[in-house]
Amino acid sequence: MINKQDWFNAKLSSVSPEIQTEIQLSADIIARIDSILKEKNMSQRDLARKMGKSEAVVSRWTTGFPNLTLRSIAELSTALGEPLIQVTK
Repeated sequence: MINKQDWFNAKLSSVSPEIQTEIQLSADIIARIDSILKEKNMSQRDLARKMGKSEAVVSRWTTGFPNLTLRSIAELSTALGEPLIQVTK
């Protein structure tokens, strides 16, 4: 029986490099949000309240592979008080 990680890796290897990069960026942002929430001892509910969003919206942003806009990334960064991404020079 194939495990979930092996299945995911097999599917990932079958898509274009651009899609692979998009998925990796999304996973990195989700991990960053999770890390900041843990550091600040905040829940997704706390974040939703701080942003004036529903818990469902924040849950969608922090699970799976959301298609976050620059605006939503900016809103999340502001609410968390830390940048989610950095553009290098």
